Amino acid sequence: MFHEIRKYIETNLSRSRLEHSLSTALICVDLCSRFGVDEKKGRIAGIAHDISRETKLDDKMINLLNDNYLISSEEKLSPVLLHGRIGAALLGEKFNLKDNDILQAIRWHTTGHPDMGKLGQILYIADYIEPGRKHITNTLRAEIMQMDLNEMTIKVLNDRTAYLRDNGYRVAEFSMQLFDKLVNSGRIKNI
Repeated sequence: MFHEIRKYIETNLSRSRLEHSLSTALICVDLCSRFGVDEKKGRIAGIAHDISRETKLDDKMINLLNDNYLISSEEKLSPVLLHGRIGAALLGEKFNLKDNDILQAIRWHTTGHPDMGKLGQILYIADYIEPGRKHITNTLRAEIMQMDLNEMTIKVLNDRTAYLRDNGYRVAEFSMQLFDKLVNSGRIKNI
């Protein structure tokens, strides 16, 4: 399935989006290996996470959403946030992808979600720290890679939240719920 999705991305998305997706997939595989998650699932989630990122979000695309979640106020203000949810729906429809771990990871990779599992956390982190990202230094990337999975997720949540607030954007409610869940789990050593 990885190769079919890659061909679709090569044909339908920009070269830079393909490179970002391939790099994200590599980081996902590395983190999956480290944290005991199926590496094949990580590879597929990584390559496919932005499959609808450059797609025009019209009514037809929004009608693909069949995930039983309402469109949040943050998604209404910034429709690009819907690309994960639409991407998950597109993967189910176009590629008959049924794996809930992969679909859930892709669905919530932009905001995070309190119900996402390890693969979701891995994709959320990998999307943020992949080497093509210019907002993060190699030193910070290496520092993040030394953390455990929950600490990594908290770090990425904190960085994204700070960026959004500093630039006048609203923070998605699901992001805050994920943060609260991780902090209240008692498994975070350092925040």
